[in-house]
Amino acid sequence: MAVSSKRRTKKRRLLIWSLVLLLALLIVAFRLVEEIGQEREPTDRFIVARVQDGDSMELQGGDRLRLRAIDTPEKGQPLFDEATRLLDSLAVGKIADIRFVNQRRDKYGRLLGYLYIDSLFINKIILENGLGYLYLFRDTRLDSPEIRELLDAQRNAIKRGVGLHGLKRAPEDYYIVKQGSFRFHRPGCRAVRDLKPGTFQIFETREEALYEGFSPCRNCKP
Repeated sequence: MAVSSKRRTKKRRLLIWSLVLLLALLIVAFRLVEEIGQEREPTDRFIVARVQDGDSMELQGGDRLRLRAIDTPEKGQPLFDEATRLLDSLAVGKIADIRFVNQRRDKYGRLLGYLYIDSLFINKIILENGLGYLYLFRDTRLDSPEIRELLDAQRNAIKRGVGLHGLKRAPEDYYIVKQGSFRFHRPGCRAVRDLKPGTFQIFETREEALYEGFSPCRNCKP
């Protein structure tokens, strides 16, 4: 009987330690989920806490959002403050409807999508005011309704000469777009210096390139 009693005591201790270990694991798992947060569905709503520049912002809870398919001036560049103020006035404190396409996040871990607030297409408003450029990549669906809206908004801003499209620039003799790319370059840019005939397209003005949806090279800054 003594041996049987010892076995029962040993089993109870083992059971207690197993329960303690399980409880500890559950607590750790709960805290991790609480800190990291679950990935939200495309239909979820977010609230904008603050903006960082004209195309990126922080959401309540600490996540960040980068507006898809547009590029606004960096700090120190012309119209940076104007683009930032416009986004701030449109978005901060508002419920944000983020619509995703292919990838939900960029390489920096930020959410990447089209932003709608009170039915306003925020990406489009930025371009309509000439405070950013359409910024496309090879995987962009050019026939999507969002891209068509954004291109029309940029073309409208070019015609009106507002924002970035109203700044005075020293023109080049022509501008170059490499085949398969959505960027246009100055003739002397190293990215297009050694291109072979038939592998590039020429535009006489930067406005012509922008009108077709190409954006300025970030290196040569045409």
